[in-house]
Amino acid sequence: MRFRHLVQISLIAILLWFPLPLAQAHAQLVSSYPAVGVNLGVLPSKVAVTFDEDLLVIGGANTNGLMVKDPQGIQIDVGVSRVSGATLSVGIKPVTRTGTFTVSWRVVSGDGHPEASSFQFSVGTPSVPVIPAQVKIIHGPDFWIRYGTRLMLLLAAAVAVGIWARFERARRKR
Repeated sequence: MRFRHLVQISLIAILLWFPLPLAQAHAQLVSSYPAVGVNLGVLPSKVAVTFDEDLLVIGGANTNGLMVKDPQGIQIDVGVSRVSGATLSVGIKPVTRTGTFTVSWRVVSGDGHPEASSFQFSVGTPSVPVIPAQVKIIHGPDFWIRYGTRLMLLLAAAVAVGIWARFERARRKR
């Protein structure tokens, strides 16, 4: 096999294995109210999280949700989360408890990928150590299908180049 053929096979393999990036950007948490880890004097009347891209809203389906729990683990949000562009918010029932509150959210970003995470803030004296927000990206079957497809295309290209090289050699021998 000539050097030219090796270069062609290598280029085909590279192009198939590393195609242009697919839209894999996920909504990243930009800010929250109250801020992550903040210690407040009084409980706010609502909680809001803002992302770097608009959230996906599918008709009347509940695709995005925000939950607030008090230090005892009792849910204190009003239950109806509202989406406005890139911001998700929910009202909080008036309670007099102090300590560390946990805000959990699950959103579907504009590219259709669901994400979930949580953060904490305190009112008065914190009851547990405050942890930073961490985003957990949930990969669906499309993630594995995409890379399996790339592998199949790479194998098909290798077979096609092999067949082409064999016919080329047979043609030159004639």
